[in-house]
Amino acid sequence: MNFYDNAEEVRQAAIILYENAHYRMSIYNSCLSIELYLKSKLYLMENGDDYVYTHDTVNMYQLLTKRFKFDKDIFSIIKTCRKYFNESRYPHAGTEVYTKEFAKEFLGNVESVKSFIDNDCVADITDLENKG
Repeated sequence: MNFYDNAEEVRQAAIILYENAHYRMSIYNSCLSIELYLKSKLYLMENGDDYVYTHDTVNMYQLLTKRFKFDKDIFSIIKTCRKYFNESRYPHAGTEVYTKEFAKEFLGNVESVKSFIDNDCVADITDLENKG
């Protein structure tokens, strides 16, 4: 399974968890799907392989935005995702922050990142030539 397909599957899991009121785990899966969407385009970047086995979404996004531009800056989404990736998985200070509204915000964040990957991180002729 490639990163993009994996991201799609994890996104669906986040939706199912949300629909079943498992908001903390929905947030965690939303963050994981964001990471996987970013990883799905790292092969287009020089040094992209440096981040494939990390959870460093901030640097993945910064690497991708050196080449690809998005109409809307989603860096705040990436930073929030990075923060809650671990905090939702290993909550230390309680779980009251993991509300339905907060989880819904994360599902929207996933859609923003997916849009960036689907519409703005597009291979061009140079990528095809380099692959051959």
